[in-house]
Amino acid sequence: MKPGTGTGAEQYDSIGARFEESKSTAAFSAADTFTLRGALGEVTGLAALDLACGYGYNTRLLAARGARPVVGVDVSVEMIRLAEKNEAGSPMGIDYVVADVADLPSLRRFDLATAIYLFNYAPTRAALDSMFRGIRANLADHGRLLAIVANPTPFPEANYDEFGLRILERVPGREVPLIRQEFTTDPPTPLEDYEWQLADYEGAARRAGFDTVQWSPIRTPPPDRERDEAFWRRYRRHPVSSLMTCVVHGDPDR
Repeated sequence: MKPGTGTGAEQYDSIGARFEESKSTAAFSAADTFTLRGALGEVTGLAALDLACGYGYNTRLLAARGARPVVGVDVSVEMIRLAEKNEAGSPMGIDYVVADVADLPSLRRFDLATAIYLFNYAPTRAALDSMFRGIRANLADHGRLLAIVANPTPFPEANYDEFGLRILERVPGREVPLIRQEFTTDPPTPLEDYEWQLADYEGAARRAGFDTVQWSPIRTPPPDRERDEAFWRRYRRHPVSSLMTCVVHGDPDR
């Protein structure tokens, strides 16, 4: 989860390795990874861009699946440092870039972009639009964006505690509420983001020039000793996220 603002960079610079812990232990992260793996399909030889790459987990997944070249982008210097450190033991030829997706430079034309919890860090509609425009500008014709996006929370009626995330407060704002929350690590890891509606994400994607926007429910991994089918059934009633697939069908109006 990475924002497109300086505040977000500071947030994740301070979280550092504790974010990596939450990613490896939280149930909602396991469901997100399972969903993304199923949605990727064949990526061998595709140029792939991983936005809000964090410590490079999904960036390395793209490279391991055969995508080439692969570029990871994050606004946090500390997250990029962790990504490069994680890759050092088994180099995969990934390039990492420190950049704000709300002001994304022209990198190249990619066939595929992934964005895991990026758009919920846009503090304004203008920033949200800028994120989608920047991604669209870096995609080739017929390029595809796969995004795991945050659902509006069930708070205060319900919470995500058993799934690895605790909502603490919803703060009204001029354009969008601010959500104060924490990963349920030990000790808890605080973070803040913004509660956009799924229709807001779709509208921004279409304004940026994506021709098709499709929504899919999050998928859950097979039950095991730690998380049985009853657990995942509860999660599917109140999932943290949804899968957004955006596709460009023709030449953009640049």
